[in-house]
Amino acid sequence: MSMLRRIFLSAGLAAAMLVAGAMAREAAAGSQSSHGTYSVVILPPNGGPDSFAAGYLIYAALNNLGTVGVAADTTAGGSNNYIWTDGRQADLQPLPQLSQLTGTNTTINWINQWGLVAGFGTRTDTSTGQSYDTAALWLPNGTILPLPTPPASTSRAVWVNDFGQASGWIAPGAVSDPCSFGVGDGLQSQAVIWEFGQAHPLGSLGGTDSYGEFINDLGQISGHAQTSNVDYAVLGNCPPFDPFVWQNGRMIDINPGNFGGLEGGTNYLNNHGQAVGFGTLAGEVYSHAFLWGNGKLTDLTKLGSLGAQNQEGDTAYNVNELGHVIGGSTTTEGKFLGVLWRNGEFVGLLSLSAEGDDCSEPIRINSRDQIVGVSFSCETGVQHAFIWENGSMADLNTLIPADAGISLVYAGWINDEGVIAGQGVLTSGASQGASRAVLLIPTGGSRDGWDGLPGAALNRSGSSALLHTADGLINPLILHPFDPGKLFHRE
Repeated sequence: MSMLRRIFLSAGLAAAMLVAGAMAREAAAGSQSSHGTYSVVILPPNGGPDSFAAGYLIYAALNNLGTVGVAADTTAGGSNNYIWTDGRQADLQPLPQLSQLTGTNTTINWINQWGLVAGFGTRTDTSTGQSYDTAALWLPNGTILPLPTPPASTSRAVWVNDFGQASGWIAPGAVSDPCSFGVGDGLQSQAVIWEFGQAHPLGSLGGTDSYGEFINDLGQISGHAQTSNVDYAVLGNCPPFDPFVWQNGRMIDINPGNFGGLEGGTNYLNNHGQAVGFGTLAGEVYSHAFLWGNGKLTDLTKLGSLGAQNQEGDTAYNVNELGHVIGGSTTTEGKFLGVLWRNGEFVGLLSLSAEGDDCSEPIRINSRDQIVGVSFSCETGVQHAFIWENGSMADLNTLIPADAGISLVYAGWINDEGVIAGQGVLTSGASQGASRAVLLIPTGGSRDGWDGLPGAALNRSGSSALLHTADGLINPLILHPFDPGKLFHRE
């Protein structure tokens, strides 16, 4: 099934990120007085060529304490994820090896504020070649806690809240389904919550497949689910699906019938129970963005859009704890640009036109209304990571040291302390052209406790503002204490 508006252009952007060549950064002319500056932490691979910002869909996994997830290539050609906190790296322990099931790959989707990681490990049946993902949590020291999954089934944990409850899905018995939500190689899925050591299905909206995504600290879960098993030709002979919020033990269709179309889903859920996403119009060509909270759905497109009436191509990506929403809107000329819906007003974020960009995609808005994402040329695909704040957008490449040796192409999260996780391409050194996950730390005292980054080694061969982990090899220790009482119990 094609989730055509789930992440809009993100798949194309990710592909462009992988093939984008390293480009020399130019110092920006003009004043940057409305934006701060950043030190750069370049996060290394595990012996392989590249490292990437780990996380679910377009989001980079970064919590408010600065713990960030990294997907690191290994010398064996696989990918083993690790978490990084204040200069210390903790590799994620792989799933236990079983008879005929081997594999060491791990994947991070999210990290809660206690450093608890949600994701999955992957093993392969050596007799059949079939791969199985198993949902897991990891403690801040990298110790794995596999989550209950039926035998011969696939599962993934998508998100984890600060009480240790995890959301995601299970594909029981690995039953083939060409209309699945991109699960495995096309498998039937059930949305679930893992709590108290057990997996509980969330229910149904009337169809077979459901997909759990975001869980907040209220224990609510958002996602999308098929509303029937009736196939529609316009959907590639697959059933329709609507967005849901699960609360009080019940799955609720939060936009029945979407906006006259057959497809809808959520892209984020905040801790105040506000969900954002999209719904299609009749014909499945156009879509509107929405905000849902307290049982009420708001059609954000009616508050503002860059498209012609009834021909809008809008989606909402993220919402902060103030209820301010960012998303994307397609112009009448077919350009895709970031937008902000805030307190009933509509703001176009535009793009970095000085760099030749004519499209943009915002990813995250924090509680300070700082927005990060990617600005790019719709024609060439060349990308620049951006921050939008105080009413203006800036190229993050102009806010880091000139000799940082990296071109920032994507910003995937900004936490409430202003720390940014993203992606870049090395522009110098023996690994020039390789991809690297990066962490950007505000300088000038904008975040107490970050000055000097305890435990991180300065790269003395370059700028003192450029922070490298020593040779990429760091003790797998943790700085922030973890309270096991938080794992499966509410306070």
